[in-house]
Amino acid sequence: MTFEDPGSDVRLSQLTLGFNSRGLSFGYQRDMFDGGVTGHTYRLGLGAGRGGLAAGLAASIYRGGTKGSGWDFGVVYEPVSQVALAGVVMNVKQPVVRGELQPATFVPSIAFKPFGPVVTLSSEGRFTSDSVVGYALDGRFTTGGRRAVAFTVRLDADRSFRRTAWVLGLSIGGRGRVGTAASIPRDINRVDEANLYGLVSRTGARE
Repeated sequence: MTFEDPGSDVRLSQLTLGFNSRGLSFGYQRDMFDGGVTGHTYRLGLGAGRGGLAAGLAASIYRGGTKGSGWDFGVVYEPVSQVALAGVVMNVKQPVVRGELQPATFVPSIAFKPFGPVVTLSSEGRFTSDSVVGYALDGRFTTGGRRAVAFTVRLDADRSFRRTAWVLGLSIGGRGRVGTAASIPRDINRVDEANLYGLVSRTGARE
């Protein structure tokens, strides 16, 4: 659940549900825009991996004041356990959603895990065919155990590396997890957006 302007004017702006099993996933996203407009996004994904390489694709269908569809494709490669390289191409079909073109966007990223899963440092960029959208730097610290606690700090920047927002996150749990994150814009006088999320994970019985 995502909330805009937490405080006296708080409102629920997005609700997302997802399911993933054995590389097959389904997701639903409901957006509540200003003016009473409601958007619906349905996403079906498929992924597979072997060794340090994994790849997947997802098809999205947009409804609610619009009709359109799009494709995303991504690859993750881990040459060693401490390094992960990834690349995603979003909006391959460049769909028009509620009158706005969603340009094809390339998102490369790299993550370092110098101390295994305890500390993760990552960075990413977003690029279209004719411009640089922005960059992000992320740091994550996780304690061990079933009741693990994870702290996340992310810096979002524009194409000129000027800070646009800080994102602070906290989660508790391992395979079952709850968490929250807040986005603080450049003026740091308010919280622009906050979300609450939960994850339930189970391992199937072996035959």
